Amino acid sequence: MNILVVGCGKVGSQLSNILSSMGHDTAVIDPDPASFERLSDDFRGYTVAGVPIDQTGLRRGGIEACDALAAVTEDDNTNVMVCQLAREVFHVPRVLARVFDPRRGDVFSQFGLPTVCPTNLSVDAIYAMLTGRDQIKNVYLDSATVSFDTRQPDAKQVGMTLGALCGADDAHHVLFGLLHEDGNLTLAYAASRQPVGPNDRLLYARVID
Repeated sequence: MNILVVGCGKVGSQLSNILSSMGHDTAVIDPDPASFERLSDDFRGYTVAGVPIDQTGLRRGGIEACDALAAVTEDDNTNVMVCQLAREVFHVPRVLARVFDPRRGDVFSQFGLPTVCPTNLSVDAIYAMLTGRDQIKNVYLDSATVSFDTRQPDAKQVGMTLGALCGADDAHHVLFGLLHEDGNLTLAYAASRQPVGPNDRLLYARVID
């Protein structure tokens, strides 16, 4: 797929690295050229220094030919505006906006704009860890419902890398990331060298409808 990532912060850079490592044609836009230093040495995509909501910059990032766009800057309004431009002006088939305010996510989803809210994901993850629950509540993404489950790593998995564990996914559950004892989340991808600790929890995802 040809995918455009808008924002090269912590999330945008890691997402771009994952997409590139999986063989997708990836471009990333950010107004600060220094942000591209967060990209891995193996990143094979294209970088554009420019204002995310500027159509000229989006065109330089290849939006007119892209199959999907993820707007993951630190500003909710910017992310929503970029997704609206991508969908209404450039007719990008798949768009996704990251929003920090859960109330905005609920409003935008009612208008058909797919969003991911890290605030909700963090609260669900922390609640699951505090109460010892193995099931994190469902997350609704466009027309799909994704369920997240956490599991304690077994003795063989402790010390292995996330990348090695990615190849052990079954037909129903996919390794999404690693929940650390301090509440931080490391996303899973094939090239990840993040080791699994004894107090970490493996986060799996599955589509339930």
